[in-house]
Amino acid sequence: MEKLIQKIREKAVETSFSGVVAIYRDTKQLFTEAFGYADIANKRKNNTSTRFAIASGTKFFTALGIGALIDAGKLTLESTVRDIFYEDFTYIDPKATIAQLLTHSSGIWDYFDEDWDIDLENYNVEIPWSQLQTPSDYLPLFKDKTPKFTPGDRFSYSNGGFIFLGVIIERLTGKLYRNYIQEKVFNLAGMKHSGYFAFNRLPANTANGYKANGETNIYNLPIRGASDGGAYTTPADLHHLWRAFFSNKVLSPALTKTFTTPHIHAWDDVDYGYGVYTHRFKNMDTFFIQGGDAGVGFESRCIPEKDLEISVISNRTDGEEKVRKVIYTNLDDIL
Repeated sequence: MEKLIQKIREKAVETSFSGVVAIYRDTKQLFTEAFGYADIANKRKNNTSTRFAIASGTKFFTALGIGALIDAGKLTLESTVRDIFYEDFTYIDPKATIAQLLTHSSGIWDYFDEDWDIDLENYNVEIPWSQLQTPSDYLPLFKDKTPKFTPGDRFSYSNGGFIFLGVIIERLTGKLYRNYIQEKVFNLAGMKHSGYFAFNRLPANTANGYKANGETNIYNLPIRGASDGGAYTTPADLHHLWRAFFSNKVLSPALTKTFTTPHIHAWDDVDYGYGVYTHRFKNMDTFFIQGGDAGVGFESRCIPEKDLEISVISNRTDGEEKVRKVIYTNLDDIL
């Protein structure tokens, strides 16, 4: 373990890593260390309890929220858009199912389509970022758009699809998406420091996100996260999440198994379950969530066979990549 820790620290210094690295086995914290600044201007350093934005890592929370509706009998994986809304929309085939939305295969039009050549640090939409606070706020962006493809044709990573899942949650529960996730995911998993915080009202000990030019990301992202990205969390809360999820405290045992079953091929040797990536790593089943955006770099993995969890969170654009690579190249040190 000491060899791996030394390599992590060396790479963090070499790359000016800003963020936190955490490794847990069972309930034991093997390593947690923070690097860099949460607030550069005021020289406020990151610490191991700092809240960080995790961009698309948020999609797992949305999937779990949908799972809670399935466990409650308000939805099924086969429910279609028409079943839920009793109307058709131009931007998604009415026959698209919840399962297809969860696996990025619904074909829904995407407001932030990663098949496009997107500059994460300089992307804008027609609605000011300051007006986007909940999934339903995004719907004007979808007006008169058309689907990308027929449902089930292929995997195509879809931010729009997860926004639409958030709209479904709000439609079926009558609650704000963020309040529902607080109740059905954060509270059940013991994630006491996580939430969908607005840029203009961040709680104490929260990291600013920084772009490559040193500017903060407050003018490059929605003012508050929604169902496709933007939640804040901590390494300890991610540890609680993985343990709660795999001990069936968030979803029923049957649905937990379904969520972690590969349903569609994503890329290379990586498949996708429902809201979570799956692949074989060193002949072991591995599950991970990840996110990248202006001022954000994130990945968290769980290897149940070894009762091991590894999270790397950075408050720089794609800032986790090099440290993460060092960890997985040298993971034999702790397996």
